[in-house]
Amino acid sequence: MATTIKTIDHNLIKAFAKSRNGSPAMVDQVADGYSSQPLRIHFDDRDNEDTFDLNPVSWEVFFAEMRNRELALAYEEDGDDPYYYEFVPANG
Repeated sequence: MATTIKTIDHNLIKAFAKSRNGSPAMVDQVADGYSSQPLRIHFDDRDNEDTFDLNPVSWEVFFAEMRNRELALAYEEDGDDPYYYEFVPANG
C-alpha cells in the first residue's frame, strides 16, 4: 500500500520533483480569461503532450505561491504512478 506524504517542506518538494526530472511551473490561464495561474510540476519525461501553456518559474516563486495560497504538496511515496501529486490545503 502506498504511503501518502503531505508536505510544505521545500527540500522534500524539490527532491520529489528532481527525482522525476521535474521543475516548477505555472499554467498560463490568464490569457484564457481565468483569474489565476495553477501551480504545476512539469515532468520533462511525461508532460510533453500538455495542451496548455506552462510558464517555468523559479523555486522561490513556486514556494511563495504555495505559501500565499496556503497549499501543501501531497504525493504517494510508493504508489503505482510515481508522477502523481496534488496540491491540498496546508492546514486541512
